[in-house]
Amino acid sequence: MSANFSHSLRALREDGFRRPGQVLLILALLACGWLAWFVFARVTVYEVSEDARLEVDRAVYPVEAQVDGRILVSRLDIGRNVQQGEVLLELDSSNQRLKLQEEQTRLDTLLPQLDTLRSELAAQRQALDSGQLASGSELNEARARQREARAALSYAVEEQARLEPLKKSQAIGELEFLKVQAEREKRRAALDAAEQQADRLKSERLNRQSQGLAQVARLERELASMEGLITTSKARIASLTHELEQFVLRAPASGQVGEVARLQPGSEVKRGDRLAVLIPPGQLRIVADFPTSHALGRIRPGQTARLRLQGFPWTEYGTVNARVSRLASEARDGKVRVECELLPDAGSTIPRQHGLPGTLEVAVDDLSPALLILREAGQKLGTAASPPAPAPGAAS
Repeated sequence: MSANFSHSLRALREDGFRRPGQVLLILALLACGWLAWFVFARVTVYEVSEDARLEVDRAVYPVEAQVDGRILVSRLDIGRNVQQGEVLLELDSSNQRLKLQEEQTRLDTLLPQLDTLRSELAAQRQALDSGQLASGSELNEARARQREARAALSYAVEEQARLEPLKKSQAIGELEFLKVQAEREKRRAALDAAEQQADRLKSERLNRQSQGLAQVARLERELASMEGLITTSKARIASLTHELEQFVLRAPASGQVGEVARLQPGSEVKRGDRLAVLIPPGQLRIVADFPTSHALGRIRPGQTARLRLQGFPWTEYGTVNARVSRLASEARDGKVRVECELLPDAGSTIPRQHGLPGTLEVAVDDLSPALLILREAGQKLGTAASPPAPAPGAAS
């Protein structure tokens, strides 16, 4: 009985010393392995942007209402492919069409009046020229008669002067001398009549010329006024035509309708309302915004990245592999824009299309866990040691 008990105590004593040694050995091996991993393993460091999405590499075209109006016809359907210039939406433009028709009718009335004024002005100018020629001929004839009468009077005066000595010597009779005097007075009266006729014709010519010029000036003023009205009417028609075009929304480029507002025939839209978005054909890319401190100096072209889409759980669908292609050198609103090109992935089941949102992770470094912990500790210590910035306006 005592022998069995002594054997049991010896066995328990031997087992008690062997097991702690094995445990210590295992712990030492684990510690060495962990230390080796802590020092020599490599851990990829990612910069993460919560705001990322897939976009085409060409700018999308927003379709906005140019005027206020009521929808008559809408051909905006999501996913529909359209061609440049194709009609997408028509607004009610009945008032503008009535104004355009009224102005066109007014122009159609003014154009014949313009032709009439031009014809009347041309006829008036021709009549003025013809009248000037006729009156000039009459005046020339009157002046010729005036010269003839002056010549006849001169002859009669000379005849009287030649006969006066004969009359004094009674070589001729009194009656014959009186006839010569009478002829002289007759020639003088004819000269006075010719001069008066020439003056009258000259005055009439000047009067008709003045009246003709006044009539031509009046017609020219009416013609200029009519041309002004027609120019104004044409400008009004062009303006109404352009305004009428604003009631028809056309595709600014070829592409696919990617977004549509809730539109129904009869709905009212306001100028500037965004009615749809047209996505042109192009290559997809990833666009993300990173904080300035996380992007500048850390993210560079050529780094690998991956996109986790919100609508496709990465545990089931995986991620979209990409590579950083370029990034902005200036920040906007405290964010830096980063663009990535997609890498081919034949096994991916994610439908790649414009507008899919997600989270972008960019591999910026490859460090050991020890260096990573030391870096984080150094950053926190540096932040804690830096003095707080003085408040604006505080006394130095």
